[in-house]
Amino acid sequence: MSKREFSSDLMYRLLVQGVKDYAIYLLGEDGTVLNWNAGAERAKGYTAEEIVGRNYACFYSQEDQARGVPKHNLDVALCKGHFATEGWRFRKDGSAFWASVALDAIHDEKGRLLGFAKVTRDLSEQREATRRFEHQAIHDSMTGLLNRVGLGECLDRRLARIDAEAGLALHVIDLNRFKPINDTFGHKSGDEALRQVARRLEAMAGPSGIVGRLGGDEFAVLQSGAPSVEAVEVMARAIVDCVALPLQIGSTLATVGASVGVAIAPRDGADAATLLRNADLAVQAAKSTGRNRALLFDRAMGELALSRNLLELKLRHAVAARDFRLAYQPVVDGRSGRALGFEALLRWDDQTGRSVSPASFIPLAEELGLMPELGEWVLQRACRTAANWPDDLVVAVNLSPAQLKQEGLADLVASILGETGLPARRLELEITETALLGDLDSARRVLSRLRDLGVGIALDDFGTGFSSLSLARELPLTRIKIDRSFVADIDETHPGNAIVDSILALCRGYGLAATAEGVETEHQRAALIAAGCHDLQGYLFGRPAPIESWRSILHSARVVAEA
Repeated sequence: MSKREFSSDLMYRLLVQGVKDYAIYLLGEDGTVLNWNAGAERAKGYTAEEIVGRNYACFYSQEDQARGVPKHNLDVALCKGHFATEGWRFRKDGSAFWASVALDAIHDEKGRLLGFAKVTRDLSEQREATRRFEHQAIHDSMTGLLNRVGLGECLDRRLARIDAEAGLALHVIDLNRFKPINDTFGHKSGDEALRQVARRLEAMAGPSGIVGRLGGDEFAVLQSGAPSVEAVEVMARAIVDCVALPLQIGSTLATVGASVGVAIAPRDGADAATLLRNADLAVQAAKSTGRNRALLFDRAMGELALSRNLLELKLRHAVAARDFRLAYQPVVDGRSGRALGFEALLRWDDQTGRSVSPASFIPLAEELGLMPELGEWVLQRACRTAANWPDDLVVAVNLSPAQLKQEGLADLVASILGETGLPARRLELEITETALLGDLDSARRVLSRLRDLGVGIALDDFGTGFSSLSLARELPLTRIKIDRSFVADIDETHPGNAIVDSILALCRGYGLAATAEGVETEHQRAALIAAGCHDLQGYLFGRPAPIESWRSILHSARVVAEA
C-alpha cells in the first residue's frame, strides 16, 4: 500500500470512528458485527468490546428475530445491493428507539462479498416532533379536544363503517351567553370556562363518545353505537342540562346555556360535510326558537336555509344595484291634522316584483354587513327628497345598529346635508334601544356629535326594552316615540293609559318631544290628545306610500284622518 493510500484509509477510518450522530459499522456475511464507531455506541449503548463479534440481530425485537427479519434484510441488501427501512430497534438497556436503517452489500475488486455496511440513525426526536405536530394539527390546543379537522376525520372513519355500526348522531353545541363572560371577567376566564365545558361534555359523553371543539364557543359530540331517536334525544337534553350548571370562574359563579342541533347518519347525511351542515342548521333553528334547547334536523330546515341563501343572493345584488325604494308615512298634529313631517321607510321589491318584508331583509342586511352602505343610500335619498318640501316639514330616517357604530357617521351626515341642501333642523334620526346596548359609551359619543350638527335624535319603540328610562336620561335625545303596543292598549280603564301618561310625564321632565306610533282609531287619537300627546303617526292618517302620493299634503300641509 502506498503512503497516499495508507493516509486516505486512515483518514476514512478516523472519520467513520469519529461520527457521533450515526451508528456506522460493518457486518460479516452472516451479520456478525465486525467494528463499531462512536455513533453506534451512543445510539445503542454498547461499547465496541461488548458488541463486536455478536450478531446484529440482537438489535431487533424477539418477535422480529423469530420472524427472521434480520436475515431477510441482509438477503435483500445482497440481492439488490441496498436495503433501507425505518422501525423500532433496541438499546443495551432494552429501551426502544425509532431508527432509520440502511444496509449496503460490500464487494472487493473481484466482486466477492466482504460483508455489509450498516448505517443506523436514531429518529426518536424527529418522530416525536412529527407526532406532536400531527396531534396539534387535529387537536384544539386550549381544551385538548379534537378540532374541526380532527373531528371531521374521525367522522369520516365512522361513516365509512356505517353499515357495521348501523348509525350515529352528531350533536353540535353552541354556547349561549358566553360573550358576557369574556367581557366581564376577561379572555383568560373565558378560556377557563371553555375548558370546564369541554371536561363536562367528555364526562357526559362517556368512553364511547367523541367530543370536539369546532371553534369559538362551538362544540360537538359524536354519539355512535346505533343510537335510537329516543337515545339521541336523551343525549341532547343531557348536553343542555350539563352545560347549564354554573361554572366556577375564580371565586365567582357564571352561567352559560347551550343550544344543540342534531343530525343522525345515515338519515340526515352519509358524509361528514353534509352531517355537519345539517347539524348546524338544526342548532341555528334551536337558537332562533328560544335557545337552551335541542332540535333534531328535519328537511324543512334545509329548505329554509336554501330560501335564506336565495334571499341573500338577491339582497346582495339589490344593494349593489341600489334596487330599493322609499315609502313615506306622515307624522301629524292630531288636533289640527297639519303635517309635521314624514318618516322615510325602506322598501324592496325583488326581481319578480314581489314585495319583501322589511322584517325579513333588514335583519339579514345587518347580519351580512350591508346596512352601512344601504343606510347611507336611504339617508341621502331621503334628504334629497325632503329638501324640496315646505321648510317646516321634517324627515325622519332610521339608523341601524351597524351605522351607529360608525365613528365617521356624523361626518357622513354633515356631508349629505351639505350636498342636498337640507337644513340639519329638518332631519331627525331614529334609533332603537337594541342599537345602543352593544356599546353605550360609543353610541353616546356618536349621538352627541350628531346633535352638535343640529340634527334631531328620536328613541324609537320606547318602553319595550329594559333600559329605556335610563337611556332617556343618559343620551342626547330630542324625541321619544311611544311604541304602538301601548297605543293599542289605550281605553278609559286599561293600564295602557297609565303607561302612556308616565312616558309623557318623563318627556316633560326631560324636555323631550313625544310622538305616538300606531294610531289606528279615532278613539286612540282623542285619548292621546287628551293625555297631552299631539304628534301622532299611524294608519289613521295614512299608510307608508311613495312621496308622489302625498303631493297634495305637501302643498296644503294638512292630513285628513281616514274614516
